[in-house]
Amino acid sequence: MDGPVGLIGDLGELPLPDLVEMTSIGGKTGRLVLYDEEEAVAGVLMFRGGRLVGARAGELAGEKAFYALLAVTTGTFDFDPTVELDEDELNLPTESLLIEGMRRLDEVYRMRRRLPAPAVLRYRGGATEDPLDARVLGYLGPGARRVGDVVDGLLVDGDVDEYYVLKSISRLVALEVVRVELPDESARDGAHPGGPPQPELER
Repeated sequence: MDGPVGLIGDLGELPLPDLVEMTSIGGKTGRLVLYDEEEAVAGVLMFRGGRLVGARAGELAGEKAFYALLAVTTGTFDFDPTVELDEDELNLPTESLLIEGMRRLDEVYRMRRRLPAPAVLRYRGGATEDPLDARVLGYLGPGARRVGDVVDGLLVDGDVDEYYVLKSISRLVALEVVRVELPDESARDGAHPGGPPQPELER
């Protein structure tokens, strides 16, 4: 008797949200590995009976990892139904995770338009009691940095994703603790963020 059949493919042809939905509806059990364009592992999703029970993306795990992986649109995937799964770590229905993940992705796209990677964040003064906001300010320092650098720097810690960092920056802008200078505005004012240049997050 034949065993379960695996599946490999291209994320450009079968996007991850569609792949997750197909796995869920089909009640599949197995491990889904995502690879980026350089064939490095971007993340891993585990399914049991169509239910998402585990996720890893770098140092991120659980729901945060799943939400981060939904932003992966290029690369390949490999679904192996023969792998023995670890203990379940997620308890939410896959459909609920997918709906929330897509909502977050839409919000990230909207925030990116307001806070593009080349824009400059400049500290204006004040403080915050929110731990993540404090980390953003700590990374920003007393001067200025590009939004892409701040996001990239916070992602190195591995316990937050772009969604949370951009939300934090948006709060700080609303509180007038920092101000955002769009690329044309920075050029017009002759502003230049202090410190050596850092690679920007590609967004």
